[in-house]
Amino acid sequence: MTGDREQETSGISATQKSGTCETIGYFQSLFIAPDANRYGWSPPNTYPSKVELFRQSEPAAKIYFIERGIVKLSCVGPGGQEVILSLRRRNWLLGVTHVIVDNVYLATATTLTRCTLRCISAASFMGQLEMDIALSLELNRILSREIRGNLKKIITLECMSASERLRHFLREVISEEDPDELRKMGELELPLKGNELAEIVAVTPQHLYRLLKDPELITHLKHSGKILKIVDPLTFMHRAGSES
Repeated sequence: MTGDREQETSGISATQKSGTCETIGYFQSLFIAPDANRYGWSPPNTYPSKVELFRQSEPAAKIYFIERGIVKLSCVGPGGQEVILSLRRRNWLLGVTHVIVDNVYLATATTLTRCTLRCISAASFMGQLEMDIALSLELNRILSREIRGNLKKIITLECMSASERLRHFLREVISEEDPDELRKMGELELPLKGNELAEIVAVTPQHLYRLLKDPELITHLKHSGKILKIVDPLTFMHRAGSES
């Protein structure tokens, strides 16, 4: 573990970046109601990986609710380097703080896995927020969970080795997919460059290269160019889970 930490960067680990949100009863109740579309929410739509939902610096016109899947939030800094800000999972609102505070997207949102999403226009959401106390309370809960999650991120980085963080991230991604589909395909492809994966795991690219040489990972992980391929993901998930 000491060796892992010597190679770690000051970035945010996979667990830290997952953006996992607890069950949001308000939205689940809203979407199963007969008048679910009354407030302007779209029906659920499924997107493949690598779909750009919104782009940094564009007007914040829509808010997305993640029903399933993982979305990558990234931004380009003044020097032109792209940085991954977070990975958002199911039951999370994308773009809400941008709409409320800035009216401009401060990040780019791209589907990392296949995702099921609903969307609503910024104007409709803000109108609902002004009228619906329950929505206002739920939004406060979401933001409070994010603050609490940021505290957990610090603990995770200190307590998990780089190898553990990598395995945790891979299990997290696999768990978002349909098991029957994974059995049929036999593999799962993620649009991740080497430096992006290193950033998520919070290690240097050089140390990530050493981690991927682990005999078990060599069997299940193939990385070339901009694609990370997980071979036989269900078997990997079972083995990684039994070791944790």
